[in-house]
Amino acid sequence: MPNPTDPTTETLAVEAIDPTVGPSPRDGNANPLFDCLVISDLHLGSDMCQARLLESFLEWAVRHSRELVINGDIFDDLNFKRLTKRHFACLKVIRKNSDRADFALIWVRGNHDGPADIISHIVGVDILDEYVYDNGSTRLLILHGDQFDTFITSYKLLTDVACGIFYWIQKWAPHNTARWVRRVTKKWQRNSQLVRQRAIEYARTKGIPNVTCGHTHLALTAEQAGVRYFNTGTWIEHPPFPFVAVVGPSVQLRTWPLAADGSSREITVDVAESSLESTSNA
Repeated sequence: MPNPTDPTTETLAVEAIDPTVGPSPRDGNANPLFDCLVISDLHLGSDMCQARLLESFLEWAVRHSRELVINGDIFDDLNFKRLTKRHFACLKVIRKNSDRADFALIWVRGNHDGPADIISHIVGVDILDEYVYDNGSTRLLILHGDQFDTFITSYKLLTDVACGIFYWIQKWAPHNTARWVRRVTKKWQRNSQLVRQRAIEYARTKGIPNVTCGHTHLALTAEQAGVRYFNTGTWIEHPPFPFVAVVGPSVQLRTWPLAADGSSREITVDVAESSLESTSNA
């Protein structure tokens, strides 16, 4: 459990979204529910990608927000033969809404995404290294987080070999085994704590009160020295899937799929143990 004496608070308070609130599917974005939504680590092409739920989220997000930011690792790699029909359906939603006048779609690069010129052409949007969302009430720094992960830069060859082994595991081992391997390696690298700490420090130097990353695949929130940190996890784990939601001055980490009863759920994250505890409140 989190240490109450630690100056960093690591509590993920997730509110389920009432599906009856906001515009109907035919209303377009005349009155969107959210100012901005942020997701990360889709890993299209991976056998573990939850593409059906991702497609439903994308369809919902483009109707219920003014802006959607995909914060890195849209693809698992550049072997597009691994993309299924369901993965292409997700890309179709992204491309279809990439040039709307009433909606902004932003893509921040991730370490799995490959050359920007190739991927930008496929997805239909420009790629940024980082992005600052500002709605006049609050600001949110958005970057993937791999730039803070010194393991993948210091041990590039080892990282490439490990990725190759993991792709083989995805193909031939049960999905739960592959997910376990991914979690163990992330914990061994201790990259969640490192990315969190460095992202908070970087946001503080820029005077931005909120920062969100992906990359670590561990969803959590933390607050330190006046900066709130959000990590949006990944779409290759089991649901629910976290996303950042901005409305006015409020920045929250919420989950997909929507709760049918509109209940709220609080998840407490102990990073040291990589454990999740969930409670539901009516």
